[in-house]
Amino acid sequence: MLLFSLIILLTSVCHVQAKAVFAHFMLWNSNNFTKEDWRLDITEAKIAHIDGFALNTGFSLENQHLLDDAFAIADELDFKLFLSLDYSGDGHWPTDQVMKYLKEYTKKPAYYKTSDNKPLVSTFEGAQAAGDWQKIKDKIDCAFIPEWSNLRPARSIAYEQVDGLMSWTAWPNGTEDMDTSVDKEYMDALDGKPYIMPVSPWFYTNLERFHKNWVWQGDDLWYTRWQQVLELSPEYVEILTWNDYGESHYIGPIHGDDLDVFNYGQAPFNYAENMPHDGWRKLLPYVIDLYKNGGKDAKIEEEGLISWYRVNPAHACASGKTTGNTLTQNQQTLPAGEVLKDRIFFSALLESSADISVTIGGKDRAASWINTPDGGKGIYHGSIPINNQTGDVVVTLTRDNDFLAEIKGNEITTKCVNNMTNWNAWVGNATSTGPKPASSSSSSKQDSSSTRLVLSGSIYGLISWVVFFLML
Repeated sequence: MLLFSLIILLTSVCHVQAKAVFAHFMLWNSNNFTKEDWRLDITEAKIAHIDGFALNTGFSLENQHLLDDAFAIADELDFKLFLSLDYSGDGHWPTDQVMKYLKEYTKKPAYYKTSDNKPLVSTFEGAQAAGDWQKIKDKIDCAFIPEWSNLRPARSIAYEQVDGLMSWTAWPNGTEDMDTSVDKEYMDALDGKPYIMPVSPWFYTNLERFHKNWVWQGDDLWYTRWQQVLELSPEYVEILTWNDYGESHYIGPIHGDDLDVFNYGQAPFNYAENMPHDGWRKLLPYVIDLYKNGGKDAKIEEEGLISWYRVNPAHACASGKTTGNTLTQNQQTLPAGEVLKDRIFFSALLESSADISVTIGGKDRAASWINTPDGGKGIYHGSIPINNQTGDVVVTLTRDNDFLAEIKGNEITTKCVNNMTNWNAWVGNATSTGPKPASSSSSSKQDSSSTRLVLSGSIYGLISWVVFFLML
């Protein structure tokens, strides 16, 4: 009985250590990728402490060399990938094609394996093919964690071939605050099985070919959602997305020769042009480490500042018939300008408190933090209304009147491309050039380190006991 208890405890400890963060990667948006492009994006993802890409692909993929190059570079850079089979764009994946892809790619060294050494396989939609997966899993022993948002979690988990679930509910409804009610519904239904929690900073799409033209609330979402990740501490997190330019929630670099989605999708204009989102990655090393440490201490490599906002006020130009919410998701629609606020948002990663200031068109605006971390160390967040001002935006960070960092952003203007409001966000960032203060959390670091040391010792102790008993 003691041996059984020790094994269960050891298994539980190892299970907790399996946390990982992925970014959803649209393979279709990498048609022109070279190995150097893969190397750039994977390197940037690793700098952000992202563990792997969920490669979204339909079964009619013509350029299979993209997968081959991706896995080759991922193996070279010690990065992980797994397949997220898309059942929406190309339709139902034929079972034989699923097995063909899984047999070939799950054997690759860079393919992500769960803590029990099974290759992780996910989907985007595809609940109509739920019956296929027993046959597939009879041939390929994998951890199947689909995204079947059109089914309630309790119904999805009733399929015995399902090993966990992913949600796509990363955005709030209309003007409501983002909450964790959907996440908790999934976690309750899963009852300990793995949950992939979605996190996204934004959503704006206007692609006539796909009948998509709406916004969902972004604004404070990038800050809020990561706080919810720390609160719920799910098994996995998936960022939506790395490179879905057509839906404006990309956090990866913009590759100019891979923006064909705007032509193919018949967008009225290229709303990702000159709208970088790289700054959203700058807080990730800290918050991902915090998530993996169970909300305990994490190291701040460098202090810094990020800011994001829309360059067109809501009523400056025509809306482009963009709605807040969408009838395609059975939602009540609102004017886009009610869902997205005319505000400048800013977050900073700091060892201790600092002051924030903003100017628009050279005019000073009062600014302060709305959210501050306990103990003074961590992520600070706030925003100010634009109040119909236009001009260049400058966001500055100081401490005790000493300069730390400054972002000189794109101007806010009433001049719009094709006289249509761009509902996408511009994101900037700056690294602090000032000295880091003496950390006030040194004792907590010591406590955290001691806790990890004790836990580590406990694990080795448990292993020793298990080995001892097995030898009896």
